[in-house]
Amino acid sequence: MVSDILVNFSHAAVVVFGLLILLWTISVAVKDASLIDIFWGFGFLVVGVVCLYLVDVKTPYLILLAAMPILWGIRLSLYLGKRNLGHGEDVRYVAMRKRAEKKGMSEMTWRIRTLFTVYFGQGLLIMIVSAPIWVAMATGLIVGKNKSKGIIDGVNVIETGGTFVTLIGLLSIIGATLWLIGFLFEAIGDAQLTAFKKKHADYAGAYEDKPVLDTGLWKYTRHPNYFGNACMWWGIWLVACQAPYGWATIFAPLMMTFLLTKISGRDLLERQLKKRPAYRNYMDRTSGFIPRLPK
Repeated sequence: MVSDILVNFSHAAVVVFGLLILLWTISVAVKDASLIDIFWGFGFLVVGVVCLYLVDVKTPYLILLAAMPILWGIRLSLYLGKRNLGHGEDVRYVAMRKRAEKKGMSEMTWRIRTLFTVYFGQGLLIMIVSAPIWVAMATGLIVGKNKSKGIIDGVNVIETGGTFVTLIGLLSIIGATLWLIGFLFEAIGDAQLTAFKKKHADYAGAYEDKPVLDTGLWKYTRHPNYFGNACMWWGIWLVACQAPYGWATIFAPLMMTFLLTKISGRDLLERQLKKRPAYRNYMDRTSGFIPRLPK
C-alpha cells in the first residue's frame, strides 16, 4: 500500500515539475513570469491524469476521484488563459522584478530565482494539496491475498479476484455533491466578475470611487470563487475518505482553505481593495467567505 502511494506521488511529481521547468523556460524566453498563474489548476489536472493512468483497474470510484481535479483544472486553466494571455507580465511580477533590480540583481538572475521560489514553490503546493488524490487513488484499489469481504481498514470494499475495490458510498456522494456546489460557485462567480469588469472597462474616474461588484453570488460573499474552490477541495477529501487512509490527508483541504483566506487569496487581495470607501462599505455588509444574507 505504501509503495503504491509513493509510486503515485513520485510519478505525478516528476511530470508536474518537468512541466514547470518547461513552462519556466518559455517564461524566460517571452519575459513573462506570470505564466505560472495559468498552471495552478492545470497542475492538479496532471496529478489526476497520472494517477488514473497508473491504476490497473479503472473503477467507477477511481474515475470519480480523478475526474474532479481534471474537470476543475480544465475550467480554471481555460479561464485564466483567456484572462491573462496577451496582456503582458502581471504587475505583481513586474513589481517583484523591479525590487530585485533595486537590490542589484540582474533580470536573468531574478528569473532564475523564480524557478525555485515561484515555479517550484507552486509545484510543491500542488503536490501537498493533491494528497487526497494520490493517496486514495493508490489505496482505493488494493491487491492482496486476503479473500474476505466486507470491511478493510474501516472502509466498505468488495473483493474481486484478490483485488479489494473501494465502492462509491455515502461519503463519495456527499463529497461529489459538495465538489459540484463549489465548482458552480467558482465558475459562476468568475463569469459574473468577468462580465462586471467588461461593463466597467471604460471607467476613468478615481480609484477610490471605482464601482464594486455586489450582485449575484457576490451579494452573499465577497469571494464566491475562493469559497467555491475551498468547497471543491473539501469535497475531494470526503471522496478520498471512502478509500483506506484517505482521511489522513485532511491537511490538504485545510492548507487550501488557509491559502485562500490568509495567504494568496482574500486577505492579500483586500489589502488594496479596502482602501476604497465603497469597498469598505461592502465589507461591512457582506460575508468575507461563507455565503450569508447581507446585512
